[in-house]
Amino acid sequence: MITKGASLEAYDLYYGTPLHVACANDHTPAVKALLNAGAKVNYARLHKTALHHAAKVKSVDMIDMLVEFGANIYAKDKNDKKPIDYIEPGSPAALCLEFYESTPLSLQQLSRVTLRTMLGSRALEVVVQLDIPKQIISFLCYH
Repeated sequence: MITKGASLEAYDLYYGTPLHVACANDHTPAVKALLNAGAKVNYARLHKTALHHAAKVKSVDMIDMLVEFGANIYAKDKNDKKPIDYIEPGSPAALCLEFYESTPLSLQQLSRVTLRTMLGSRALEVVVQLDIPKQIISFLCYH
């Protein structure tokens, strides 16, 4: 559906965007596909982001992926809760979010997130056309 031009920000009344639905249903491959296609990682439905959903299903892999793509770990939902507030303290997912709260992203990672955000949903097709080393292209494409 993505390759046929489906809207990555289409909104479902109950869950939100396709990214929200994929996170709520603990479907990591779909999350990766949506993020690589340019889905907005910090889009909120009732102030709840995809990271809130990933936290609720306690998926460390999804949390890592969302943060790599620029998810705001401090975003609060309508109940004034951050993603970490939905996780049992001491669990692997809680430790993962605690790490991200105490360790800022590197300049390299922030640069990747900024460039991908600026390029939007066309990021993958634009990045591979840049006249830059293949290692940098691979990094920008999250390979």
